[in-house]
Order: sequence, then structure tokens, then C-alpha cells
Amino acid sequence: MSLNIGLDLCDDYISGYLHEDKLLLSAPAVVCREKKDDLWYIGEEAYRLALSGKGVLTDKLLSLLKKGGTSTVMRKAYTAKQLISRLIAAMLWQLTNGASADSIDRLVIALRSAEKSEMDVIAEAAADAGVRKEAICIISHSDAFVYYTLSQSKEFYANMTALFDLSDESLYFYKMKTVRGISKTSVVVESSELEENFRIGILKKDSGSELGDRIMTDAAKRCLGSDIYSAVILTGKGFERTDWAKSFISYICRKRKVVYENGLFAIGAALHAAELSENREPAYLIFSDTSLAAEISMQVYIGERESKLVLVPAGRPWYDAKAYVEVLPHDQDYIDIDIMPVDKFKGRKTVRVMLENFPKRPDRCTKAALSIELEDNEHMHIHVEDLGFGELYPASEAVIDEKVSIY
Repeated sequence: MSLNIGLDLCDDYISGYLHEDKLLLSAPAVVCREKKDDLWYIGEEAYRLALSGKGVLTDKLLSLLKKGGTSTVMRKAYTAKQLISRLIAAMLWQLTNGASADSIDRLVIALRSAEKSEMDVIAEAAADAGVRKEAICIISHSDAFVYYTLSQSKEFYANMTALFDLSDESLYFYKMKTVRGISKTSVVVESSELEENFRIGILKKDSGSELGDRIMTDAAKRCLGSDIYSAVILTGKGFERTDWAKSFISYICRKRKVVYENGLFAIGAALHAAELSENREPAYLIFSDTSLAAEISMQVYIGERESKLVLVPAGRPWYDAKAYVEVLPHDQDYIDIDIMPVDKFKGRKTVRVMLENFPKRPDRCTKAALSIELEDNEHMHIHVEDLGFGELYPASEAVIDEKVSIY
């Protein structure tokens, strides 16, 4: 039996979904070590052990990771990666009923946002938990939302699709639209943390419910606007019950489908895990906060014919998008790099890299090594190095490093 798993990892919770069994588990994202023995617990068990005084609890693990901090447990300092690894291992053990982590075919972990340093550490933490490195994939909530939505009937996303995610202390809004292309249909998803957030604890009182309903209704009117949405999805702890949000529900239910999906990001991640496991070619080109929504290219001559050389294609995940090419500038002391956004309203852009500090040589007698690496989905680093030209013109130490905005 295949084991394809999706995890949704946040500061306050971890959710796991086993695709084959359609099993969803959720727990508070806390770990607790027993004082007497080196035994670790997560979720509600961790809380009970800590409350009994028999264990030491650590929470807010992603915040700890971002700060580069450690947590001292029983006079020993643990890094955030070590604690997250224990959290992941425990959740995988529960999902698979104790199966060995190296037997997992694919593990896809969804994070709130796509930050390379954070994604790398989470992947390492999963590997430390016993999962094979080649089986691990990190995506964002935006990606997981897309994979979940595309698994529904086409009527669900015929127009735009919206998602409201209300957790303990934050409110996020996502919108997804499909754009028909010549060869393949594209999916564009955008996300934002809304200022209209509130602590869901206020919903326990009537006055708090009225305030929460008013806040959500105003947010829905602003976010949805006059656009046509086929469906609105609700997820997160704040929507486990909706009796407090009568005006909000009434507004979003107008001429569109509305559904609540518990564990949506874990489910979406698991769907992607199954897709990867089966080597299925994605039916859509996805543009999100983990992918490049632009094509990066340059005009070159091959022989006497001018052509476009694509350095980084649109849709490539930015965290592993790199390019390297060696060129001979002809009648110019610069290199032009063209950027063509998928969104035509952003307009085409040309980045000119001046070779002013390169040695002066005859035309076509300077070979330049051009490297491109993306820092995120909006910035790229350009590195140009002088390679000289054979024995006639040895390489110099001339180097150019630039960081430029893609849009």
C-alpha cells in the first residue's frame, strides 16, 4: 500500500492527512518531554503531561525557528529543527499507525508562507524524522489551496474561487483564477493576511459574536468586491461553527457555492503528494508565492540567427530556479535580460547589466559567465564573471553582482 501524506504545519497546530485512508488528524503544535525519561509527546497529550508537572512543554516552534532560538528542556538546549522533527515524527507515526517513516512514498508539507530558509530547515527536520530526502516536498498554503480546489468539479472553479482561513489569531484571504493559455491553462493564486483579524475566543460571548460577524462581513465585501466567484471555501478553527456569522454567511452565499473544509491545506498537500508519487503531469501551470510568474530570457545569436534563450521559464519554483550561460557580447559592453510577466498588466521589463569594469578587448573576445538565482518570487540575483578568451586574453578578476526586482 502506498503512503502519501500531506502535513499542514503552523505555529499553533499541525494537521496530517493520509491520502490512501482519507484520514485527517490535527493537534496543537506543541512538544513535551517527560521529566523522568527521554519520551516526547505532542498535542493534547503534551498539554496534559505539562499540566501534571511531569513534563516540560515547548510551543510556537515556527516562531522559535524564525528567531534562530533554542529551547532548554531538562538542562539541554534543543534547536527549533530538533523539536519540529519530533513533532513531525509523532504525527507521521499516528497517521501511519506506527509504520516506518522511510516507507512513506511522498510527504508534502504546507507552510503558511514560502521562505527559503524556513523551507530548507523544515525539509531537514522531516528527513531527521526518518523520511527519505527525495520523498519530501515543501509547498505553501497557496499551493495547497490550488491542489485542493482543482480536485473538485470544474464548476467549483469555473470562475474565481475564494478561501477565508480564520485561525486563533489571524485571518487570511486567498483567491484563485484560471487563465486559458495556448498550450496549457494557468492557475493564478494570490494571498494576503487581512487587517480585520480577531481572536476567536471572543466568539464565546454574544457581544463578541456580533463583532466577529461584522468584521467578517466587512472583510468579505472588501475582498470579494464585484468579482464573480464560483465558490467560497471556509477553513480554520474559527469556522468550525458558523452560528456566530449569520450576516457573513448570508453575504457569501449569494449565487455561489459555499463549503467548509477542515484540514484543507493538509488535504491539498496530500493530493499533491499522490500526484508526485504517480508521476502525473500537472494539468495546469500554477503561479503562486512559490513559483515565478514571469519568464526570464535573453536575446542571443546562434550562428547568424537571432533567437530567444529562456533562462528561467514561467511557473518554475523560485527556490530552485537557477540559470548559467556563457556568452560573447557583440558590439556592446552590457548584457540585457528580459522579463516577461504572466500578468500582462505588469508589463515587460529589461534589466541591463553594464560590463564597465571588464577589461577592454576587441569585439567578441570577452567570454562572460552569467548566473541567475532567485531569492524569492520577486527578486533575483545576477552574477557575471569575466572568463577572458583563451590564451590571448586571460580571465580577469572582474565580477558583477546585482540584486534586481523582477517586477
